[in-house]
Amino acid sequence: MDTQRRSLMLGAVSTLALGLPAPGWAQSPPLTLDAFIQLSATLCHRPAATLDRSMAQRILQAFQTQGKSSRLQALQQDAQADASLASELRSIWFSGLMDTGTGAVVVGFTQALTWSSAPFLHAPGSCGGPTGYWSDPPSGHTA
Repeated sequence: MDTQRRSLMLGAVSTLALGLPAPGWAQSPPLTLDAFIQLSATLCHRPAATLDRSMAQRILQAFQTQGKSSRLQALQQDAQADASLASELRSIWFSGLMDTGTGAVVVGFTQALTWSSAPFLHAPGSCGGPTGYWSDPPSGHTA
């Protein structure tokens, strides 16, 4: 056996013996949509059921396209593993905007969490209630 092949085989066997992941071997499967929604819910302090699945799918797909899958998986294991990515993810969920490197794109407008952060907020162009709803004091308050 030539020395180059022998070195390669010894390196591979050593890597397996140490329990280290070999490049390209047995990589973790990509994050599922449900796992991504659960991660997002944890980071945004919201129930998973309140997050829009189609918005989540758009965000996840963009992150995968940007090569951030392994960072997402690390964040899934430890919510403090990547503060920068966690902050970016929260920002996307609350604003509905995502930076693509060539500019911002809307991944969710009415689904952005900003609109649910206070009972009187609603997305521009969407109805907040019956005509004149805004003139009534909030429930539990008197004028």
